[in-house]
Amino acid sequence: MSTEKLVDSYMLFVGFAGSQASKQETAIEACLTDFPDAERTHLLSLFEQLCQGNDTTGSKGAKQDSIDPQHFNAYFGPLLPPPLLTCFRVTMQLHSTIHQPADDPSGTTGSNNPNTSSRRSISARSTSVDSASRISKYGWVMTIHRLSKTSIEEQAGLSFMLQTHDKSLESFVANVTRAAMVFWLAGEIESWKEISGEDVQATTEFLLTRHINASQEDNFDDIVSPAKPETSRDKAATEWLEAARRKEGDSNKELSRTAFLNWYQKTVEYQIIFTILIHNLFLGHSTAAQPPSTPSQGEQPHRKRVKMSAEQENKLVQKNYIAPRIRGIAPAPNFSRLLSAADFFQLHYALPTPSYLTSSFGSKKQGSGSATAAKGGGGKGGIEQDLETQPMPPMKLLFSSKTSGASFSTLLQKVSYQGPTLVIMKDEDGYIFGAYADQDWEQGPKFYGTDRSFLFTIRPTFRIYRPTRVNNNFQYLDSGTKTLPNGMGFGGQLRYFGLWLASDFQSGQSAAEPYCSTYQSPRLSKQQNFKLEEMEVWQVHPSTIEREDTPKHSAMDAHPDAVALLEMANRKMYSKDVRTPENVYDSE
Repeated sequence: MSTEKLVDSYMLFVGFAGSQASKQETAIEACLTDFPDAERTHLLSLFEQLCQGNDTTGSKGAKQDSIDPQHFNAYFGPLLPPPLLTCFRVTMQLHSTIHQPADDPSGTTGSNNPNTSSRRSISARSTSVDSASRISKYGWVMTIHRLSKTSIEEQAGLSFMLQTHDKSLESFVANVTRAAMVFWLAGEIESWKEISGEDVQATTEFLLTRHINASQEDNFDDIVSPAKPETSRDKAATEWLEAARRKEGDSNKELSRTAFLNWYQKTVEYQIIFTILIHNLFLGHSTAAQPPSTPSQGEQPHRKRVKMSAEQENKLVQKNYIAPRIRGIAPAPNFSRLLSAADFFQLHYALPTPSYLTSSFGSKKQGSGSATAAKGGGGKGGIEQDLETQPMPPMKLLFSSKTSGASFSTLLQKVSYQGPTLVIMKDEDGYIFGAYADQDWEQGPKFYGTDRSFLFTIRPTFRIYRPTRVNNNFQYLDSGTKTLPNGMGFGGQLRYFGLWLASDFQSGQSAAEPYCSTYQSPRLSKQQNFKLEEMEVWQVHPSTIEREDTPKHSAMDAHPDAVALLEMANRKMYSKDVRTPENVYDSE
């Protein structure tokens, strides 16, 4: 229910008649009924806290019923980039100056025409507010209520007003993303200043064009006749980005409220980022950073993750309200050499629900092309049972070419039988791209996998490319064979992969003329045949396959080229069948 309808209904219920101040108090009470007890308590407590000490006359202890803007800036300044701080403060000041819900400063009700309201018209109303005007309880509660407890349409309306105080919509989305990443990382970083503008650039463009490109993931017709839809999509994306980047006064054709509402309502990923920010700033869902822990000798310092129950943490991770625990190269946001925190947020959102959170756990099979099957039986066990008392397993860096070495045999050792993985590559032209492989890596002569896999690009633009119904060529891994390609591949056909890394660990391929048939993806790298500069492989979660005979490893597995030479010379390899007694893949 909208704020206005909620207040009207509440007033009608209590048979209200009274002064303007009483009307505002009644409106406040009506809105507060929508907040759970904990959120309502925190919202009011924070307001009282900010009201204290605002008296500029010098008399200490004077009780205040409104917030001085300087005190607002002092409290939220460390948590928000300056333009975003101004957006929130001015919006609350505007709400504090109106006298009844119908006087809507965002242009969503009253005499304002929602189809013609623009950044310029909203900004003109905002400039009439004195920067020193105080924030009343009414302005405080009404703003947070409209941003968190109303319909998507009303939230979008007020968000349109918020972004007019930044230099452009693109800048506003980037600032929201930077601020929200602090809370999403759940204590891993201390300030939005640790996340640079470059770190969120690709994600910002992805969020801004998501509503245009979303149809690409599900529209099979684009495979049949791709040229026309792609041209139309590119034109629409270009025009929309021009409007999103347009600053006030740049052109008579400004970003309209209608265009903004269309974008906001269709971009769920941005709604999640904005929700993370609002709930942490104002409603007590705090995942702000805590002081760094004292590391043991030889360990890298990691900041303490915010304390919460395993059940609460797991639910928040599933909703992508906080990041999974991350075991990478360094503490966030530098846990990866190839991914920023914002990149990681988008990839994590795109990942399918882990199999250990579904009823299929315990009776899952590896899939076509796999030589290993799971044990039968259902019910809880392994990871699923642990989740009742333990947080989800961390996302772990299995392989980095910079730390593990540029070796395909080392890659095989590190990633085989480790569960679903994110494979990230960077070519010599600076393009960053990769794939999500839904099943355990194991060597074999043919494609296998599931339609939960996907390809993606990170730089220069962020895009997700999901499977089509053309074929089931999701993932491929082979080494040491004479007649088949040796390397790691995704999609397409043998020797014409959507993404491919050869076993020499130097040459790669992203073949798409005009698209990869499996994933409907264009060329991911700058050149179809590229040179690999760097590579990372991340374990999304441990394998859920319970194996009767866990594969063991021989020292000769690390030297497939030497083995091939010995085979060609017809030399008997006595140690080939001597296997290690336990799984040694995890070097940690």
